[in-house]
Amino acid sequence: MVVMALVALATTSIGLGVGVSPASAHALLTGTDPQGGAALSAPPARVTLSFSESVRVAGDSIRVLDRAGNRVDLGHAQGGAKASQAMVALRSGLPSGTYVASWRVVSADSHPVSGAFAFGVGGPPDAGAARAEGSTSGSAAVGFLFGVARFAGYIGVGVLLGGCLFLLLLWPAGLRAAASGRLLATAWGLAVAASVGQLLLQGPYTSGRGLGALADWSRLSATLDERFGHLLLIRVLALLLAAPLLRQAARMGRPDLWRRGELAALGLAVAVSLAAIGHGGVGDLVGLSVASLTVHVLAMSVWLGGLAVIVILLRTASAAEIGAVLPRWSRLAIGAVVAIVLSGLVQSWREIGSFAAIVDTSYGRLVLYKVWFVLGMLGVAALAQQWVRRNYGSARAHLAATADAGLGTGQGDGAAPRADGLPGAAALAGLRRGVVAELALAAVVLGLTAGLVNMVPARSSYAPPFHGGAFAGPMTVKVRIAPTRIGPESIDVYAIAATGKPQRLVAAQAQLSLPAKNLGPFTVPLDLAETGHVRSDDLQAPLSGSWQLRLILRLNDFDEYTTTLVYRVR
Repeated sequence: MVVMALVALATTSIGLGVGVSPASAHALLTGTDPQGGAALSAPPARVTLSFSESVRVAGDSIRVLDRAGNRVDLGHAQGGAKASQAMVALRSGLPSGTYVASWRVVSADSHPVSGAFAFGVGGPPDAGAARAEGSTSGSAAVGFLFGVARFAGYIGVGVLLGGCLFLLLLWPAGLRAAASGRLLATAWGLAVAASVGQLLLQGPYTSGRGLGALADWSRLSATLDERFGHLLLIRVLALLLAAPLLRQAARMGRPDLWRRGELAALGLAVAVSLAAIGHGGVGDLVGLSVASLTVHVLAMSVWLGGLAVIVILLRTASAAEIGAVLPRWSRLAIGAVVAIVLSGLVQSWREIGSFAAIVDTSYGRLVLYKVWFVLGMLGVAALAQQWVRRNYGSARAHLAATADAGLGTGQGDGAAPRADGLPGAAALAGLRRGVVAELALAAVVLGLTAGLVNMVPARSSYAPPFHGGAFAGPMTVKVRIAPTRIGPESIDVYAIAATGKPQRLVAAQAQLSLPAKNLGPFTVPLDLAETGHVRSDDLQAPLSGSWQLRLILRLNDFDEYTTTLVYRVR
C-alpha cells in the first residue's frame, strides 16, 4: 500500500507541475535597446537587454537575424554594465530592413527566460517578424525530464528525511523492519538520481538545447560553476555520506548519539540545499527566506515521511508498539503543522506582498488552492488524531511500558476490539486507509508546490491595469494602461464627445515623465484604432514611481486639447 501511495504521489506531482512552460520564468524583461518595433535611421552597434533581476549570459544567449534568417551579430553575448543586463555587438554597416533579436538567458533563480523582438533600419520592421522568427521555447523532452527530476527530488528528500526522523525518534525498532529499509533505500535512491539528473539536464534546459547536449561538457561545466550546481553537489555529497550510516542503522538498529548527530547535520544540509534553489535564494531578505524555507522543507518532510512510515507501522507492528508510537507522532505532527503554517506565511508574504495579488495573479490563486488542500490534509489528520485518542488514550502509559519491555510484533486479530480495549485489525485497516488518503492529498500539495516553483512570484507579476478618466476640453477621456510595472506597457485612450458618442480624432500622442527622478517627457505617438480610440504598445516605464501621463488629442487642424493623469508603476 505504501508503494502505491508513493507512486500516486509521484505521478500526481509530475502531472500538476511538469506541464508548466519554462517560459514562465522569473526575470522579467524591462527594456531593450533598440526598442521593439523601433524604426531606426541608422543601424545600431549593439543590442542590449535589461531585466528585473540579475541574469546569467552565455555566448549564444542573444542571436540577431536578418529577414533571410542570417545572423548579423558577432556572437559572444555577454553581460552589460549591470548584472541585470545582457548585450551582443552587431556587424557594422547593416543594410535597411527588418531584424529580429531572439534571446534566452538564465534568471538568478536558475530558470530560463526567453523571447524575441523586431526592429527596423530605414523603416519599421515587418509585422509579425518577431513571432515568425523568434521561437526560443527549448526542447519539450528536456523540459519534461527536468521537471520529472525536480519533483522526484522533492518526493525522495521528503520521504527520506521524514522517515529517518520518525524511525530514529519514535519507532527505533522499525529500523530493522525490511519494509522500512526498502522505503528508505527507495527514497535515498530517488533523491540521488533526481539530483544527478538535474545536474545533467540543467545545461540543456537553460540553453534550450535537446537531449544531445547532455554530451556537451561545456554545459555541465557551466552548471557546476554556478550556485545551482554548487547546491546540488552539496546535496549529493550529503546523501552519499548518509548512506553508510543508514545502512548501519538498518543492520544494528538505533545508532548512537554521535551518529544520530551526523545524520541530523547531513539531513539539514540536504534541506538547506533544497530551500536555497529557486525563489528562496534570490531577491530581498535571502537569509530569512532560506531559513523559513528550510523549516518548511523539514516540517513537510516530517509530515510526509511520517505518514509513509505509519503505513508500515500499522501493517507490521504490534498493538502495543502502535499504541506507544501513534500518540507521540500526533504531538510531533502538531508541531510540524505549526511550523508549516508559520514558515508558509513568511514565504507567502515575501512572494505575494499584498492581499490584492492573491486573487489577481495566477501565483496567488495557486497558493490559495494549495492552502485548500493543506486544510484537507489537516481535516483528515484531525480525524486520525481523534481516532488515536479514542482508542489509545486510556492505556497509553501501560502500552508504552509494554513496548519498552520488548513485546512481540504480532498484530492483533479480529474486527472487534480486543479484550484489553485496543482496536482490532479491521479498525487499524481503516486507519491505514485514512493515512493513504492523507498521502494522496499530500501528492496534490506537492504538485501545486511544483507549479509555484515554475511561476513568476506574485510580487513580481502583480501589475493591475490602470483605469483613469479626465476631461480634455469638451471631451471625456478614459485611459487604460497595462501592465503597470517596469518595462513595456500598452495604452488605450478613448475620447467621448459631449453627446456621449465616440469623438473623432485626427492625431494623438502621449508624453510620459517621472518628476521625482527628473525624467522625460518621452513622446509616444498613439495610433488611430477606431473612431474615438487611439492606442500604442510602445510605452516604456524604465523605473518604478508615480508617472505623469500627458495626452495631446487633436480633433482637426484648429482644435487640440490636452489633459494629464498620474499612474503608479510598480
